[in-house]
Amino acid sequence: MRGRRTLAVLGLTVALLARAAGAGEPTDHLKSEIDALYASVSKSGDATAPAGRAIVDRIFDFPAMAQAALGDHWKARTPAEREQFTQLFSDLFARAYLARVHLVDAKTFQYLGETVEGDRATVKTKVLTKRGSGIAVDYLLRNKPSRPWQVNDVRVETISLVDNYRVQFDSVIVKTSYADLVAKLRGATK
Repeated sequence: MRGRRTLAVLGLTVALLARAAGAGEPTDHLKSEIDALYASVSKSGDATAPAGRAIVDRIFDFPAMAQAALGDHWKARTPAEREQFTQLFSDLFARAYLARVHLVDAKTFQYLGETVEGDRATVKTKVLTKRGSGIAVDYLLRNKPSRPWQVNDVRVETISLVDNYRVQFDSVIVKTSYADLVAKLRGATK
């Protein structure tokens, strides 16, 4: 009897730990959106199709990402400039993200766990390329009442994409001007 009780408690503990380490609301939400993106791409055969872009717009919090990518330069921008920059940034990011969708085998996309602290979460994934190499990709999400669990940064092999953009954007602004950055972003999204 005592052995059965110990096994039952052990089994319950293992189940609870597995649930804590496994999927939760942020992971489920992200997985649902990524599955929809891959289904859309495989259906249309075109990652840049409007349906794929609409899904990317749901996944990512582009206003927050644009502000973080512009860093200290955001404060000096007018509301109209901020809106314009957010649109240019979202076009650039979405194009880069969608261009790489076909490189990953959707069937082997692995969700390795999540950590949640208040309204923020990190969902750890591993993507396997069609060539068989594995890449660690962490999605940093924020839960807002208006838009639940949107991604506000992606770390690929521990490198933040938003930080990488911020360094590049800052370099252009410091060397030339904000207007030059906008011109470069316009050219990159054509």
